[in-house]
Amino acid sequence: MEQKLILILSTYYNRPKLVRNTLNSILKANVHHQNWKLIFGDDGSPIPGEPIAREILSDHIDQIEFIRKETTLEEKISNGISLGKYANDILRNTDAEIAVPLNDDDQLHPEYLAKLNYFLTEHPEVLYCYSNIHLYNPLTQAAEDVKHTSGPYNEHTGPINLYGKCDASQVAWRVSCNTEKDAWFAESTVEGSKEMPWATNTDAEFFNQLYEKCGPAHYSGFVSQYKGIHDYQLLWHKKADANKLREYITETNKLAGEKF
Repeated sequence: MEQKLILILSTYYNRPKLVRNTLNSILKANVHHQNWKLIFGDDGSPIPGEPIAREILSDHIDQIEFIRKETTLEEKISNGISLGKYANDILRNTDAEIAVPLNDDDQLHPEYLAKLNYFLTEHPEVLYCYSNIHLYNPLTQAAEDVKHTSGPYNEHTGPINLYGKCDASQVAWRVSCNTEKDAWFAESTVEGSKEMPWATNTDAEFFNQLYEKCGPAHYSGFVSQYKGIHDYQLLWHKKADANKLREYITETNKLAGEKF
């Protein structure tokens, strides 16, 4: 079966230890599916992620595009987060057929890319889909030791609107959803909340557009990623006030080299 080019949209912020797991999971997935491209987006980290990616994926440098934003925390607080704009720009110009997100505290399931390629090839009518995920704590657990697919993230098994039901780590879509169906990420989270622009979920608007323009999401039946659940997740999507957010980020930056 032809291996479709899969675009991996990865975001990184100051988690040099955790992102090693993320990047190594791409190597494991590469055993089963070699036709992928990684967009490695560094959101202005004090500890840059590009050197780590270059070290781990040294044999795949030609499959990686590095993007670094120099937006400060204060700019994010006042203007919202613009990750959606960067994702849209990439999707407008890619030659990939399929896109998946990958955060710096999550890991791909080793067979995810291969199974996704097979599923979308066998089901040409499916424009986008969602999968199961394994929840794990990357600070205390090894992903390969986690096997359960229970909990609210895994309770759906039929066509659904993804909004409020799935995490981005569960979702994959054909790039034609963007270029032909005109479904896009919100350009900035400030559009969702003027009081707390950082607290708006970048994926929510995209999920709504996918549903409106492409119909319900289809269930794939397999596992996509290991989703990291831990104490040091960023609070952009939480209802914390600006001072609490600054305090949290300051502590995160102090701990980054030691904890992450």
